[in-house]
Amino acid sequence: MKKHIRWQDLLMLQAVFLIYSISSVVSKFASGRELFSMGFLVLYGLDVLVLGIYALLWQQVIKRFELSVAYANKAVTLLWALVWGIFIFHERITLWKAAGILLVMAGIFILNSEEGKGLE
Repeated sequence: MKKHIRWQDLLMLQAVFLIYSISSVVSKFASGRELFSMGFLVLYGLDVLVLGIYALLWQQVIKRFELSVAYANKAVTLLWALVWGIFIFHERITLWKAAGILLVMAGIFILNSEEGKGLE
């Protein structure tokens, strides 16, 4: 069943994946704490909260998309992981990381574009 994708729905989908990527950031912060310390438990609780919000929003978003398209767009979390790595954790971006992200973004663009609909 083909569904028409509106730009507002696509923007909502990307926002949901942004929220999902925040879980990875919180998890990385929690991993630096002693197991079962107060800081660990607070961050772990925050991670569960973020994942709960993501799950509720994901259920609403997939009503608007074919499941294969929604899951293919989940790859955008790689871009968010790279952004968080650079700005929060001061990680270095390499040529291979940039090339990989560009390749994934190109695939997502093709999948979501009108031209890509003929490739399904």
